[in-house]
Amino acid sequence: MKYSSIYDDITVLTVTHNSSNVIENFLNTLDINFKLVIVDNNSVDNTKTILKKHNRKSINLFFNDKGLGFGSGANIGLKTIKSKFVLLVNPDSIIKTNEISKLISAAKNYKNAAIISPLHRNENGNVHIPARPFFFNLDKKNTLALDNFVGDCSVEHISGAIMLLNKSKLDKVGFFDENFFLYYEDDDLCIRTKKAGFENILVHGAIIDHFGGGSIGPPTIKNQWEKHFHFHFSRCYIQKKYFGTLSSKIMATTIFLNYLFKFFGHLIILQLNKIMKDLACISGATIFLIKGK
Repeated sequence: MKYSSIYDDITVLTVTHNSSNVIENFLNTLDINFKLVIVDNNSVDNTKTILKKHNRKSINLFFNDKGLGFGSGANIGLKTIKSKFVLLVNPDSIIKTNEISKLISAAKNYKNAAIISPLHRNENGNVHIPARPFFFNLDKKNTLALDNFVGDCSVEHISGAIMLLNKSKLDKVGFFDENFFLYYEDDDLCIRTKKAGFENILVHGAIIDHFGGGSIGPPTIKNQWEKHFHFHFSRCYIQKKYFGTLSSKIMATTIFLNYLFKFFGHLIILQLNKIMKDLACISGATIFLIKGK
C-alpha cells in the first residue's frame, strides 16, 4: 500500500494527561504526514507546552479545563474526525508507518471489522497479545497465546491502548460510554461492536511498541489512587450495564468487603504501601453503591 493513501485514509488520535515524560517521543517518532488529533485532559505538567510547540502539517489540539477521563476525551476527538479510519493510541507508544500500513491493509481486507489491533511490544522488547475474553467470560480458559497464534483472528476484547477504528462502523455503534472515567470503556465498546454484528480483529503480522502505564506520568499517590478507584468503580458499572442493578450491587459489596479485610490485614502487619490501594478500592466500590452509576 502506498503511504500517500494511508495519509488520506487515517487520522491518529491520542488522549494525554500529565504525559510530558512520553509525549515528545510519541510526536517525534510519528510520521509527520499523518493527520493528528490530541485531546489533553487538563495536564498540570509540561504536556501542554510541548504540544503547543510541536510543528506538524496537520494537527488539531483540544485542551480540556478539567480531566474528563479517557473515553470522554477520546470522544471529543472522534466527533471531529472525518477520515475512514482512526488510530486511537496511547501516547506511551511508538508508531511506525509500516505497522500502520499493515493495520490499514487488514481493515480493508476484513470488510466487517470495526476494530483492528496489532500485537504489543513492551519496553523490554517482549511481545504480547492485547486481547482476552470479555469480562464476563474471564472464567473460561483463554487458549490464544503467542505459540499458537499463527494468523489474523477475530477476538472478543481488544485493548483500548491501540485500536484502529473503522469510523463509519463506529458511527453506527456509538462512541465511548462516558460513564466510564477510566477502565472497561474498551470492553464496553468491543461488546457493542460484536453485538452490532461486526468483528474485532487481531492482526498477526503487525507489532506496535507500547510502554504500558507511561501515559499518566510517573507513579504518584494521586494517580495511583485514581487508578485503583476508577478500576473498581468501572468494574461495578459495566456489571450493572450488562447484568443489572442487583448484580452490580453484589459486585460492589464483594469488592468492599474483600478490600476492607485486606486493609485491616495490611494495617496489622504495617504494610503501609498496600493500605492506600485498599482504601482506593474500597472508595470506588462505596461511591458506586451510593451513586449507582
